[in-house]
Amino acid sequence: STAVLVLALLVFIFGVTSYLGLPRESDPDITIPNVFVSTSYRGVSSADMETSVTMEIEKKLKGLDGLKKIRSVSAEGLSSINIEFVTGTDIDQALQDVKDKVDEALGELPDDLDEDPLVFEVNFSEFPIIVFSLSGTCGLPCLKKIADDLEDDIEAVTGVLEVDVTGGVEREIRVEVDPAKLGHYGLSFAALEQVVKSENRNTSGGALRLGQGRFLLRVPGEFATPEDIFWLVVGAHDGQPVYLKDVARVTDSFKEETSRARLDGREAVNIAVKKRSGENIIAISEEIDRVIERSRATWPAGTEVTKVVDKAKDIGVMVADLENNILTGLVLVLVVVFVAMGLRDAVLVSLAIPFSMLLTFTTLSILGVTLNMVVLFSLTLALGMLVDNAIVIVENIHRFIEQGAGRVSAAMRATGEVAWPVIGSTLTTLAAFAPMLFWPGVMGEFMSYLPLTLIITLASSLFVALVFTPALASLFMRQPAGAGRGDADAESAEQPVAIDSFLLRRYAATLGFCLRRPLAVVFASGLALVLLVQVWLLVIGLEKPVEFFPEVDPKGMYVNVETPEGADLDYIDQVMQRLEIAVAGFDPGEAARDRFSRADYLQALAPQEHAMPSGLVHTTPGDLANIETLYMKGV
Repeated sequence: STAVLVLALLVFIFGVTSYLGLPRESDPDITIPNVFVSTSYRGVSSADMETSVTMEIEKKLKGLDGLKKIRSVSAEGLSSINIEFVTGTDIDQALQDVKDKVDEALGELPDDLDEDPLVFEVNFSEFPIIVFSLSGTCGLPCLKKIADDLEDDIEAVTGVLEVDVTGGVEREIRVEVDPAKLGHYGLSFAALEQVVKSENRNTSGGALRLGQGRFLLRVPGEFATPEDIFWLVVGAHDGQPVYLKDVARVTDSFKEETSRARLDGREAVNIAVKKRSGENIIAISEEIDRVIERSRATWPAGTEVTKVVDKAKDIGVMVADLENNILTGLVLVLVVVFVAMGLRDAVLVSLAIPFSMLLTFTTLSILGVTLNMVVLFSLTLALGMLVDNAIVIVENIHRFIEQGAGRVSAAMRATGEVAWPVIGSTLTTLAAFAPMLFWPGVMGEFMSYLPLTLIITLASSLFVALVFTPALASLFMRQPAGAGRGDADAESAEQPVAIDSFLLRRYAATLGFCLRRPLAVVFASGLALVLLVQVWLLVIGLEKPVEFFPEVDPKGMYVNVETPEGADLDYIDQVMQRLEIAVAGFDPGEAARDRFSRADYLQALAPQEHAMPSGLVHTTPGDLANIETLYMKGV
């Protein structure tokens, strides 16, 4: 018993430490057997992209090991290739093989590509976990600068993989060359470009020693305003210097927009945060919130930040639900077992829940499994089965003690009597989930966390029931006065349970009735099975669609819009405005025909007050009471 108590203390320490250290994630870290190749070549038609880029890369990829399928899309200025491998392929090796093949194809690709083809993989755990939307009255350039500063601060947070900023405009000093003037002065465009590049840089001036000090010299040369470029000497003509202002027009403008974002109809800048695989999503989210709060004091008045996507919140709710279910299960088991066997037996049975969970957390930590939504669901599912084995063993020990056996001998004989039935019942439950471990494909890898967690949890409950529960019962279970104290009383204690209660008498009568008519009972059971099968076929049918999760009321809705090939950002923005005002309550027919003005758009998305069934009043865009925010991103 002493050794078991020490073991229980170790399980408690390691279990609590493991639970606190287990990373919280939204999605399981699964491997998608796909590698993607993306090549940008601006201004080139889709047909030319296919012949000059896509087909040249595909020729090199056809000899890859484990290749299952290649799919490609050639659009204006962009080539996208999806390489799918057979299930079980080492994706890291496959990624390197694809990079090698793409490097071999570089010699066949156009020399003036914007950049080398990008080879990458996709991981569920690398999708954005948080999306912020910055809006305010200071203008898009100001919002973009705030977002860029936040990007640097957030990327410094431990566990953050990268931060993507979309929307907004960025300052750009534009040099627009006049070819006629350039020709008049006998200058080439390449020479002009080289002069501008060489002058737009800071220069090191070496070191200067003064007395006992050593000072580094730096000559600033980067352009800050258009005036810095006006008087740049780009050449000479007839013995006179030629300035940049003589051959070009310099304007302080903005870069061409590549994306736009809005929040409730207001112009905004979005910040999407991705985390590294295996990192704690809740800790990262809390640290990012602290970073934003520290930066908020420096923002202009009227600047707002809205969290439009927060996966950490959902995982936090699931973790809280698991903890609440564990405590609720403890209380319910205490109440139920207390009514049947008393307080001490109820406490002994209830201890199976925390010890099984702590042992499970320790095992999950050793295996490197994170607390994602599938694992949390599995732990919640297993809660109701953790006390089954402990109830059987504690009840049998209770019976032996009531019949006169000592606590130690009762614990040993009672556990030995039901050990194999308990082990057999647990193994049959595990056998029902074990085949899911061998489910092939991405779906199988995604769902494999469910049987793995259930097997670990139920095996832990079996260990607790066979080791911890008997030892604790031999120490703390109450022994009636006059009962035996040694092993000699164990033989006389092996007697059937006395049928002395109403429930036991009714059960014995029902069991006797069934045993006297075995054929009738078997026939009735078979008939009931046939009827259930007929009901299944009538209600559901032979085929049932397979899906990741059953239908539930969603917390949000995403609308993905595919625009025609070659559509520019203004057209995409116009289409998105139609959708926004249609969702907000504007006439869909009028919206589809673009019969709305800017005033109509702002009026449709104007904040309106709505009363909830609980009586609370909240403000939402448009006339739909259950919409909190309307978030748009166009790229």
